[in-house]
Amino acid sequence: MRNLLVLGAAWGALLALPPAALMAGEPGAAPLAALLGAALAGALGTLAAARALSGGRGGFRALLGFGALQGLSGGGVAAVLVWGVMAVSIAGLSPAEPGGLSALMRPAVFVGSFFVALSAFVYALLAGLLLGPVLGLLVIRLLRKGEA
Repeated sequence: MRNLLVLGAAWGALLALPPAALMAGEPGAAPLAALLGAALAGALGTLAAARALSGGRGGFRALLGFGALQGLSGGGVAAVLVWGVMAVSIAGLSPAEPGGLSALMRPAVFVGSFFVALSAFVYALLAGLLLGPVLGLLVIRLLRKGEA
């Protein structure tokens, strides 16, 4: 299980490198937060998909299913994390000023952060569908060796 967590975290961080590199010009900890969130989403998505893959089905169809499930679950976690971080960022909340929580419910903040989260979800889902079979092969090897 530890190896699956490490593999999933590395997968999520690898997928987040291109968007984080684009954000690297912005000040703050946004790129680091993106990488950490992606690592968490990748680890959870890989665990969920590996559980389904360990059922014994084989072949390319099972690997596509693994990629889809990994993309759905990892993308869902990433979307929730991104939605929360973006809503707080757009609203301008800070630890020094926690009283402005009502700013999170403004339509501009809510909708703006939703579309950013939706794009993160679609990115993770497409990466899972297109690249998930490669990761699935590594997971199958770990499951067969009993190292998962």
